[in-house]
Amino acid sequence: ANAAAQAAASAAALAGAAAAAQAADGALPAAAVKPQSLAATLLGKAPLTPANELPDLDPSTPQATLSNTARVLTTVLNTAQGGNAQQLALIGKSALFGNAAPAAEQLAQKLQDTISQSGLFYESHVTEWAKGERPLTELMREPQMQRMLQSGETAARAAASGPDLSAAQLINQQLHTHEQGRVQWNGEAWPGQPMQWEIRREQREGRKNEGQDGGDGEPEQIWRSGVRFRFPMLGAVSAAVTLIGGQVHIQVQADDGDTADTLRAYASRLEQAMEAAGAPLSSLTIAQESP
Repeated sequence: ANAAAQAAASAAALAGAAAAAQAADGALPAAAVKPQSLAATLLGKAPLTPANELPDLDPSTPQATLSNTARVLTTVLNTAQGGNAQQLALIGKSALFGNAAPAAEQLAQKLQDTISQSGLFYESHVTEWAKGERPLTELMREPQMQRMLQSGETAARAAASGPDLSAAQLINQQLHTHEQGRVQWNGEAWPGQPMQWEIRREQREGRKNEGQDGGDGEPEQIWRSGVRFRFPMLGAVSAAVTLIGGQVHIQVQADDGDTADTLRAYASRLEQAMEAAGAPLSSLTIAQESP
């Protein structure tokens, strides 16, 4: 609830800043309006205290400080404004699997859990739990529940050294995911092997059920998932998977021509594996990445 309140306050502050900027643009020509920082805009909207009600200041007056809540909100606003890609990506704390390659089903479940239990979709999972559609044990694995269980320790740490900024970063990631329809994950596929993973959702207007009942049809959901590796022997290799309805398209790119030839030699194994999994490939391309 506290995290949700902080997110709502941040969204309201950003909306107020945008409204103020729009009003300024309407009053003066665009060239004559000097852009303000977000902090200056918010300060300009703050109520003014009459001079006779202000306290007397002298050299012994303690220096003003921000509360813990104000520090967290400032971090959320600054990160949202700066768009730091590193802070907006989920960071894997451990490798997805060990040196021994797991079965495809185990790896698929691990990938799903990595995103589902990241905390990005916590509020919707709470709703599912309230409807009896999700067990409490699954909620307990998410960062928000773990933070609640450790609330006593967190409060003691905040009193000693300031607020826990990881909560602010998670709120920022949630806002970015909702706005962009994209999730980014950086970590290790196995120990010592970095992996970059991105999932995006897009919509193609007027394609689903097009032509039925004379309507334009509902927007068709398009899912894109991309991974990128840099292997010691093969070099940089990336794969992009696109799901459009029941169609599966895969594009693989390598920065080395010999690596691309090696991957083509094993393409039939991928096609057979996808066929056995009930998701036959609609297309598969393997090419050398352009410089």
